[in-house]
Amino acid sequence: MKIIINIIAKIIDILLTLIIVIGLAFAFLFIIKIEPYVVLSGSMEPNLHVGSLSFINKHYKYEDVKKDDIIAFKTDTGVLVAHRVYKIENNEFVTKGDANEQEDVSNVTKLNYIGKNIFNIPKAGYAIRWIQTKKGKIISGTLIVCLIVSAFFFSDDNDKKKKTKHKKKEESSNDIKEE
Repeated sequence: MKIIINIIAKIIDILLTLIIVIGLAFAFLFIIKIEPYVVLSGSMEPNLHVGSLSFINKHYKYEDVKKDDIIAFKTDTGVLVAHRVYKIENNEFVTKGDANEQEDVSNVTKLNYIGKNIFNIPKAGYAIRWIQTKKGKIISGTLIVCLIVSAFFFSDDNDKKKKTKHKKKEESSNDIKEE
């Protein structure tokens, strides 16, 4: 039984550590203005798959964008899009999705430019989209609370026992025996 409890405790520790590391990584990326966006359409297949998590560097300067870069921008209707710069005309970007036959209707200007795609994680966007739903928030929040509570419940008492043994040893070695 003790072995099973130790295994459960290790799994809980690993999951909590993973959640903390991922949270810190996302916080760090937000601080340095690299923001994740979920790819919702197949217009950039096979480079950006539907359900990918695309990370956009908002510090990347408009002036530094080159032909063939994948950039993020807002359309006239406010929709966020990540497409490839097909060509540059009059200091505006003509963009096109890799899977699309036609260029985008409107050019990208400095006003609607967001940043450059620097990397993406395939399928990670599905998890993010699920977590953003009401059901996902409830389940993931409950899971985190349960993990934290279980960490206390399954915490290894060996540290306490070791400290107690060490303290008793110290006390006994400090005693002066008089005969």
